[in-house]
Amino acid sequence: MNIDALRARQIPVSGVARAAAPFHLLVKPVGAGCNLACRYCYYPQRGDRPTRMDDALLAQFIRQYIAAQPRYSREINFVWQGGEPLLAGIGFYKRALALQRRYAPPGVVISNSLQTNGTLLTDAWCRLFREHNFIIGVSLDGDRQTQDAHRPDRRGNSSYDAALRGIALLQQHGVAFNLLVVVHDGVADAAAALYDQVTALGARFLQFQPLMLEGDAPAGGYSLSAANWGRFMRDIYRRWRQRGDVGRVFVMNIEHVYAQYFTQVSPDCVHAARCGGNLVMEQDGGVYACDHLIDEAHRLGRFNAGDELATLADAARALPFGRRKSVRRECQRCSVKMVCQGGCPAHLGPDGYNRLCAGYYAFFSEVLAPLRRYPRDAGGLALWRSAQPEASRP
Repeated sequence: MNIDALRARQIPVSGVARAAAPFHLLVKPVGAGCNLACRYCYYPQRGDRPTRMDDALLAQFIRQYIAAQPRYSREINFVWQGGEPLLAGIGFYKRALALQRRYAPPGVVISNSLQTNGTLLTDAWCRLFREHNFIIGVSLDGDRQTQDAHRPDRRGNSSYDAALRGIALLQQHGVAFNLLVVVHDGVADAAAALYDQVTALGARFLQFQPLMLEGDAPAGGYSLSAANWGRFMRDIYRRWRQRGDVGRVFVMNIEHVYAQYFTQVSPDCVHAARCGGNLVMEQDGGVYACDHLIDEAHRLGRFNAGDELATLADAARALPFGRRKSVRRECQRCSVKMVCQGGCPAHLGPDGYNRLCAGYYAFFSEVLAPLRRYPRDAGGLALWRSAQPEASRP
């Protein structure tokens, strides 16, 4: 046995503590800084634009984020978000990529994802993303009228044309991307039309995000009822099937139900039995246990003040919000618990119940109905796949 070769494949400790389990950390390199002023923003910019994360902190973070993962980690994903993360500048990401190459040990794949409003994309950005295989998420609310009503720029002007130019550039450069649509009561009746609009743009990967009642949303009069959330998602599911888009258009909310049913593992934190492994770090090094729980109760520490990422990650998993999410009494007798697991703790109301519970139940019940005849294992998955029309097999 070649011990030196085995050691070379491991992530070097270099004095950095390792977390007990793999964890993700969403980075906000310009904090809430953004060139848009979305009226429902859960993380709005207040006052002047925040400063960008400095290079010294960036270097410390990348080195330690890689080194703090468990020894068995074979892929480490960096997620960049905001605000609008492109405001950090293209040079910032070139430095980040160079640091990733410097600290990544042999045999470990480094990947990057970035969520943007798309309005600042250029050929140069798209060449960088294509060269380094970034996966890009673009936030878009549908047609011009809907987009401009809810996602104007900071001067109150339209953002629609700029967002579509950005999407077109991603397509021209062959950059993998998905579209993220925020769902609220104002669009609940337009699910089928909205689906048609975003797929007409050539998008083949879609994600529908329920409104978060944080930031500017409550003051702006935004809301999302459980009934409207469930109806919207059922209408998306029905439209997806009606158009024969199974296997051609991938709706994350639907695909994750399939994955969780057959593997018994959730692909995301929202519907995992426990959460707390998806942290967020602001541009000043402040680390929180959840992107939607940025408050003192969920503040874990400050990375550049001496707190190690592994320690913060382990502390996040110990917090009650993540440990209790799927053990609430009402969940134990629910027929869709297997794919819901209580939903996101950020949607809990003062009474301790998930505000979207009935909506999730309606949506999951419909998607699960044709699956329940199959065993929840690899054999069941094979049987289910063989029963699908060949052209639509996922």
